[in-house]
This record gives sequence, C-alpha cells and structure tokens, in this order.
Amino acid sequence: MSVRLASTLIAVLVIAFAGATIALATRRGDRSCVAAGGGETGSETQLRYVDIGPRQITFTFGPSAESNLFGVPAFSLSRMTATPPPELDTGTHRLSIHFTGASGFNPDLTASYLGKSVLVPAASGPVREADITLNTGRNLAWDVVIAGDRCPAVSTNQYVWGKSPRAQVTLTFGQSAWITAEHPATYVGSPVLAPVLVTGMGFAPRSELTLSIAGSRVDNATADDAGRVEAGIFVPKLQPGVYELAVTDPAGHRAITTLVVTDEL
Repeated sequence: MSVRLASTLIAVLVIAFAGATIALATRRGDRSCVAAGGGETGSETQLRYVDIGPRQITFTFGPSAESNLFGVPAFSLSRMTATPPPELDTGTHRLSIHFTGASGFNPDLTASYLGKSVLVPAASGPVREADITLNTGRNLAWDVVIAGDRCPAVSTNQYVWGKSPRAQVTLTFGQSAWITAEHPATYVGSPVLAPVLVTGMGFAPRSELTLSIAGSRVDNATADDAGRVEAGIFVPKLQPGVYELAVTDPAGHRAITTLVVTDEL
C-alpha cells in the first residue's frame, strides 16, 4: 500500500465531533445509582455495535432513514431490583439503559445490529453480561449485569467513520479511560493491512498516546483538550487470531479493546 493511499485513508477516517462525560457516582462510598440520562430528544439512530469488556460497555449508533436528525439518542439509566435465578444470571446486580429513537432494526425491517446478548468471562472487572430486553417502536433497552453494587460513569461521544456519523454511549466501572475500534469488517474481524479507527475518552488532555497491538507499538496519537482520542491505524501483519489493542498515556491511563485479525486483504 502506498504512503499516499495510507495517508488518504487515515485523513478520511479521522473526523470528529465533541464528546461529553457524565459521572453518576457523586462521592466515594455512594452505593446507590441515581437515575440518570442524556442524549438528544428527537434524534433517530440505528444500533450498529456493542463493545463489551470487564469494565466497559459501549453502544455505537449510526444514522437512520427514520429522520435526518442525528445525534446521541435520548437515554436513561436505572437500577433493576428484580434478580433472576442464579442459573440465569451471571452477576449479582442489574442496570437497565433505555434509548428512545433508537432500534436494532432499520425502518425497512432489516437488522442494523447483528449481535445478540453478550457474555463476559469472569475477569478483573465487574461486567458479566449484557442482553437486549426491548427492541420495538423505536425504543431500545439493554440490561447490564454486574458483579457487585457498583455505579458506572457514563460518557457520550460522536465521530465519523468514512462518511457515516457515529454516536456512542459508554458505561465504565472503575476505570477512567476507554476505547473502541471500528473497521470495515467489525463483526467478523479485520484483515491484515485494513484501516481501523480507534476512538475513546478519559486520557490526559493534550498527552502523547501510544497505540499498541499485542504489546507492540503500531502508532502514536495526541489526545485533544478534552482527553479524547481519534486515530487511524492499519492492522499489522499478524497471524489470524484475537489480539489486545491498547492505548496508553504518560499519566498511566490505559484502555484496551479486542481486535480480531483475519487473513490478509
């Protein structure tokens, strides 16, 4: 791939809008998650991806043919009091997030979101499971099962992938930074040399960031004034498999996500 083509692809990928962060737990030791919400009333979106890890879950939305008004969909977060039987629930507490003007089905009834419920193996973080509980009438709801009585921080973010705008809502538990990665084959895995757009928040403002895959540096980037990152990278020549993509800053903030690598383009 030529340097000119690589530069063009990255330039197309790295287009951004501003993001915002809302902290739900107001003080140390607060064990009750207050009802919270955000987003833009009237926005119409389609759910595209759900990224989940031990301490993070991100809902990524794209535009909808339902309306030309696009933005972070209106949402509310609340604690669920009902607890399913142990064999049906992998955690101890359940949060519910409800989106208005959002759906996993396009207006023509084709699927905009191809995934379903997501399980997370027990690890160093509290997130255990996420499952769809409502997907009808332009109303979308997910339950998030967590181990322990914890309150998340909620972040919203917007960016552009190629020519398509994206809006994100992220819940994080006990970590200050998070990232996601989008590429042309996000559902099935990224081919070697494919462009990947890494987005995230929570880094030291204006800090120099290191992007690495499987522990090896692949590029550098600079966080903006709000600690956001948007960086276009290319998947290095690796054997097909599952790899850790990480972004770190000199202040010790580190965010990771999973990158599935498939055969070469």
